[in-house]
Amino acid sequence: MTPGRRPLSYTSLDEVMPDVERLLEGHLTVGQWSLAQICRHLGTVMRRVVDLPASTPHDPSQWVGEERKRQVFESGLIPEGLPAPAEVLPPEALDARDEAEGLRRAIVHYRASPGPVIPHRLFGPLTKEEWDRLQLIHFAHHLSFAIPR
Repeated sequence: MTPGRRPLSYTSLDEVMPDVERLLEGHLTVGQWSLAQICRHLGTVMRRVVDLPASTPHDPSQWVGEERKRQVFESGLIPEGLPAPAEVLPPEALDARDEAEGLRRAIVHYRASPGPVIPHRLFGPLTKEEWDRLQLIHFAHHLSFAIPR
């Protein structure tokens, strides 16, 4: 685990933006991404999972199995260093406030959707409740690298 990360978990999407707003007032990051990049990545992923059609190709050979899925859902932790698909990697030069607003809009978009219909790239088919939980775990994973001052 990267030294300096903060322990973090969310129980609701309502908790995310107040945390991001606090970070915008002053923070440091201990990972490789800036707060702006973290917000862009989270917003991009959140939108993709509800915008991609059910017919989106997927590779079941990449799925990690029920035991690993259960470990992530029970622990609330995603291992560090999992490679992300290129299409969700953020560029370097981004404005944190602009990206935070983009994240806010992505959360609203996700909530207004009927829910993800695609399988997760590692965990396979998920229920809406599992997708919601995984979004919170994903948010906590990345935002734990941003430390409020």
